[in-house]
Amino acid sequence: MPLPDLRDLQRGDSAAWDEAFAWLWPAAFGAAHAKLQPFLPGEVEDVAMEALEELIEKVREVRAVEELKPLVASIAHHRAVSRLRQHFAAKRGSGQTESLEARAEAGGSGETAAAGGSPLEALTQKELANVLGGMMAELKPPQGELLQDF
Repeated sequence: MPLPDLRDLQRGDSAAWDEAFAWLWPAAFGAAHAKLQPFLPGEVEDVAMEALEELIEKVREVRAVEELKPLVASIAHHRAVSRLRQHFAAKRGSGQTESLEARAEAGGSGETAAAGGSPLEALTQKELANVLGGMMAELKPPQGELLQDF
């Protein structure tokens, strides 16, 4: 397959981009597939297309047409990683974190928050915390401090 002319691509020639698509699609699809297939197989084609769309914007920065294939593979890889991060962050609560100390200072206790509000569950959490505190007190000084810091 002959390589498309870089100047034609930079000018936005549709025939050149049709040629380039057939040449670049396997690289974009392969990079996206390698990252997403185990977790988000339905997103592979979307990420590959997004990578090709981004490549259109970056083609003016390229000096040789041979740079396009590794560039589109890199773009697809980075977009796939971003898609995975978004997916896993959403599974974990969108990356929202809250300090237990801040919650306690605001008037709520970490035990009640972890228990989900039920008095019985709060009591169970409190008992578990007491048992854990007793066990940590029995540890030798550096071990207990390390666990508490962790």
